[in-house]
Amino acid sequence: MRQILLHPGFHKTGTSSMQHFLWINREVLEPYFDLRMFRHMKPVVRLASLFSRTNNPLDLMDMVGLLDDVFTEFPVRDDRDLMISCEGLAGQLPGEPGVEDYGAAPTLLTYIAGYLAERFPNAQVKLLFTTRNPHDWLYSAYRHQLRAHRLTLDFKAFAATYQSAADLDRIIAEVAEVMTPLPVMFMPMQDALSHPLGPGTALVDQMNVPADVRATLTPVGKENEGPSDALWEQFLTLNRSTLPDRAVAEQKKALADAATLGRWKPKT
Repeated sequence: MRQILLHPGFHKTGTSSMQHFLWINREVLEPYFDLRMFRHMKPVVRLASLFSRTNNPLDLMDMVGLLDDVFTEFPVRDDRDLMISCEGLAGQLPGEPGVEDYGAAPTLLTYIAGYLAERFPNAQVKLLFTTRNPHDWLYSAYRHQLRAHRLTLDFKAFAATYQSAADLDRIIAEVAEVMTPLPVMFMPMQDALSHPLGPGTALVDQMNVPADVRATLTPVGKENEGPSDALWEQFLTLNRSTLPDRAVAEQKKALADAATLGRWKPKT
């Protein structure tokens, strides 16, 4: 039976490292499963982002059509398994304007998993979430929003505001309840990071890839998140300043570039 693994995040749980690993090893993995990520799922992610802000069911009317378009543009081979790794399918990262938590995720994933089960009726669809402890998840989300937006809250205030969003286990339980009988699994980020080849292998281990092939995969390190907390304090100061938005964005970009923020460290 064909296997479909849907990995919808969550954000800030090592997903970028996982997807970087999958992409640089795509040619080795290509004989064993088709891979779909954000670059393939952009229209669906845009719709999921809209719904996570509005929670209006009418916004999902185009979901099936958009998924049809994705699989028409990027068809899945009949003789291969399928992996979809894209955290945007669970909605936007909490802390984005209008997004308080992952409350939209159960509805979104019901639509998407249901579509996959109907389009590929002979496949076993299963979900795998990656998780992170609440404090570290909140701090990572906070840093992301400091850089991406003109957030003026300090971390203590941000954590108090979005504390419920960090309860990822609750969201997984809600998804599992509405997805029955489809399997819903989770993997703590720390467990994935402990793999010798990097966290992406935790996803590959769920697929039908021979052990000798997995041993040849190219390892990756992790994304560089900056030298110290001082960088984030500088972002906060800029966000709270009276400078125009464009000037703030330019100065934050210069600081990020100087700190090599977002670049990849090699696996050692």
